[in-house]
Amino acid sequence: MAKDMKRPTWMGILGFLLLTISCQNSTPSTRVLAGNLSYGRGQYQKAILQYLWADDEIRVGKDVIYYNLANVYFALGEGDAALRSWSMAESNTDDADILFRIAFNRGVLYYHRGRYDESYRAFRNALTIRPSDIDAKINLEDSLSRIRSAVPQNNLAGEDRSTEGDEDSQRLLDYVKRKEADSWLSQRDDDVVYTEDW
Repeated sequence: MAKDMKRPTWMGILGFLLLTISCQNSTPSTRVLAGNLSYGRGQYQKAILQYLWADDEIRVGKDVIYYNLANVYFALGEGDAALRSWSMAESNTDDADILFRIAFNRGVLYYHRGRYDESYRAFRNALTIRPSDIDAKINLEDSLSRIRSAVPQNNLAGEDRSTEGDEDSQRLLDYVKRKEADSWLSQRDDDVVYTEDW
């Protein structure tokens, strides 16, 4: 896989901080920042407490809290709790950046669990939000290759699988590869300096 998880961006944290400071409610934003610091240091229980305290005190920005809380649960190996928190964050936001990160991180979680079909769908969802993300494209391709490698094993066991979804997946993957190849070729052509040898 290209990357494991998308972490909170400092711009998102700064925007969240400015929003909460402008509302004269700086204590929850301070708790979120303290939770982020604890998470970065690997102090996961402390981060959870900070996020939960902020959740109790804040009225806006719950999507950021739930998203960060889910990331802590994921780091602790609590995948089901992470999925629930990402769902809560998703229902509380319309921010494309957070929605992309949720879809990406779900894909990573499903991939680690060996649920490659769900991983593929999550990365595909992430790419509908942010089509130019290279890590999501790589992870989508990796999930698809895992799905394909599992298909012959399932067919040997006597299961009948429909290939209709696989054909759609292949077309999408081929399209992404062509688009990426075109952009690489055009960049390479721009970098080439043609000189004549006298």
